[in-house]
Amino acid sequence: MKVCMFVMADCNENFKTARIPARTLADAGHDVRIIAFLSPDTTAYEESDGARIFRVRLLAHKLKRLLTPPTQGSGGATVDKAVEARDDTSGRNLLSRACKGLIMLYMRALRVLYGMANLLVQRVSLVYSAYTYLVYVDYYMRSFCVARKERADVYHAHDLVTLPVAWLCSRLTGGKLVYDAHELWPDRGRVPKRSRVNTFLVRRLESFLIRRTDANIMAGVSSGELLSRRYHIPEPTVILNTPSYRPYQHSNLFRKRLGIPDEDKVLLFEGRLDVNRGIEECIRSLKYLKHCRLVMLGFGPDLYISGLKSLIEREGSVGRVYFFGAVPFDEVTRTAMSADVGLIVPQNAGLNFYYASPNKLFDYMAAGLPVVGCNFPDLKKFIEGYNIGLTCDPTNPKEIADAINYILSDENRYNEMKKNALEAAKIFNWENESKKLLALYEGLS
Repeated sequence: MKVCMFVMADCNENFKTARIPARTLADAGHDVRIIAFLSPDTTAYEESDGARIFRVRLLAHKLKRLLTPPTQGSGGATVDKAVEARDDTSGRNLLSRACKGLIMLYMRALRVLYGMANLLVQRVSLVYSAYTYLVYVDYYMRSFCVARKERADVYHAHDLVTLPVAWLCSRLTGGKLVYDAHELWPDRGRVPKRSRVNTFLVRRLESFLIRRTDANIMAGVSSGELLSRRYHIPEPTVILNTPSYRPYQHSNLFRKRLGIPDEDKVLLFEGRLDVNRGIEECIRSLKYLKHCRLVMLGFGPDLYISGLKSLIEREGSVGRVYFFGAVPFDEVTRTAMSADVGLIVPQNAGLNFYYASPNKLFDYMAAGLPVVGCNFPDLKKFIEGYNIGLTCDPTNPKEIADAINYILSDENRYNEMKKNALEAAKIFNWENESKKLLALYEGLS
């Protein structure tokens, strides 16, 4: 079958949400294409893992760049440095000095205006929503034009944001419609917080569309049950976001690259660095721990990371927290194996977090890491049900530290949890989960 996937992302080499299922379907003989959006780090067309990736250029992103205040190394700061450099070479020229002063004043005024605009976009819910919907409509129009030329048998929407255009394509062509809900989209703990009106409209949209699909997929058991209850539909097919099962040799990558002493334990936070992930609580827990270092494997907004660095200084944890950056999804397990304990402590900022079965849980299993996680329903079933770690109150740094100490304080207990994690990975891996995806597609033909 010809399959057209829609993703509201640039689908770069680290974006496994679409790439892994696309690879699975392509290996099974399906003709797969992905429609994403173009970013500075990607190309308009790419062939990867058996799939063709089309990336549309969004005009809305240009608006966002206009509303972003200049930062050091770009925009106004670059002009400032250029002016300073020019002044160094002609310091005796009074006219040059006067021009420099005027330009510097002009750039400072621009920075203030850009800063005000950026603050407005980020803090005022109405303006933020207007920008967000502009991006959606822009993507829908451009991706529809591509999809019309790439007529498919199945239109596969990753998350609610792409479901409208996938539904439209399926209606106009008679193709099947698959809704792959990786998250409870109306219940995401986003910033700024979604208004009640916005939440109502988003739920009504999901209610309308989810009843018109040919198959629904959810990335967690409790999340799938909630969708079924909420919209009075059959329970979606649960396909967990798991990595492939590959036994790896243990490595000391973090210690070697970051200069961490052998006697110190490495605590790993994997995933997007953003609000409501419990990163601040992990940092604060370090004051209750001895001989422990925290490594963050992922990426996030510069502004948020700057705030984390300020918190690290205030907590006196400079030199104990490391920002490792992101790695390709095929390298996550191998990289994570050089840690000692995996952390999953999202805050209860909505049902999407509360019922989550996050990717990092299964990455930690595959890496053989004991896990400290929050005491939410699905996480507790996995972590304590398979005895691979301990759960705690994610809002309490002392409890997080106590759970870490409990795991690390007994070598036999630690080794047992490590062994259990590796055994669980033989169950929860993409080789097993992909069978559900292929069976679902067989039912569509």
